[in-house]
Order: sequence, then structure tokens, then C-alpha cells
Amino acid sequence: MIITKGKISDINDVFVIIDQAKEFLKEQNINQWQDNYPNINTITEDIELERLYVVKENDLVIGIFVVVEYEPTYDVIYDGSWYDNSSYIAVHRIAVLNDYKGKGVANCIFNYLKHKYNHIRVDTHRNNLNMQRCLIKNNFKYCGIIYLNKNSESDKERLAYEYF
Repeated sequence: MIITKGKISDINDVFVIIDQAKEFLKEQNINQWQDNYPNINTITEDIELERLYVVKENDLVIGIFVVVEYEPTYDVIYDGSWYDNSSYIAVHRIAVLNDYKGKGVANCIFNYLKHKYNHIRVDTHRNNLNMQRCLIKNNFKYCGIIYLNKNSESDKERLAYEYF
């Protein structure tokens, strides 16, 4: 598996993954990514700001994720606290092509990130048990609850995790 920055030429492949992820979340009764998010504007901006990454195998995009240097919704955390208050990167919009789920793509993403960064934060929906298990498997620690600022998600509560 190879990880590179996403390009506009990847956008159709990225949306295959996003559409599959939206459907999977809906089938699992997880109210995440159900309000026209992420959309073409979100992903185009991610590409333009060079924060979208793609995971490829044999030139096929099989996974995506976004890295940001600061996440304002992480400024306030409830029912817990961050372990480390040093600078961090936040990871968003992690998704894997259906045919590659369970084949180590998410672990590859987290290994890549842990090799590049010492301090990583991520959040996930309370009902997204698959992502919670993946985070724990990758040595992320549960920290508490954050709330999204986005208008596009009606269910804004997220469980926050940290790797340091």
C-alpha cells in the first residue's frame, strides 16, 4: 500500500469510497455522514489545501483520510481531558473501500501517521464501534467527548481519542 496526497484526478475514486462509507454508516444506524457531508466542496477544498491523502494499491484508491494541524472543536472537551496539550495533528474523514475493509488499510493509515507525527487526535461517532476498536488497537487513548461545529451534522457529539 502506498500513501500519497490526493489529487483532483483522484476525486471520482474518493467519492466511490465516501458513498460506500455513507451507505455503510446508514446501514449500521450511525448518524454520521448522512447530511450531505462530506461533499464535493469539502473534498475539493481538502485537495486544494493538500490535506487529503489517498491509500493506493496497484493504482487503485482503497482508502482516504485528511490531516489538519489544528481542530477548533478540540479546544473544549467534556467528561475527560486530553492527555497532552502540545501541538498535534487531527485526522478526519477516514474511509476504506468496501472490498478492502478488514485488510489492514486503517492500520496502514495509522502506522503512516504515527511514523510522521508524535501527537495525533481523532474523533468518532459514539456508535461507530469499528472505528473505536481500530483506534484502541492502534494505541489511541480515549479522552472524552467533543462537539462538532459543523452545520452539516445533526448529531454533533463525538468520542475523542489521542495518540502521543
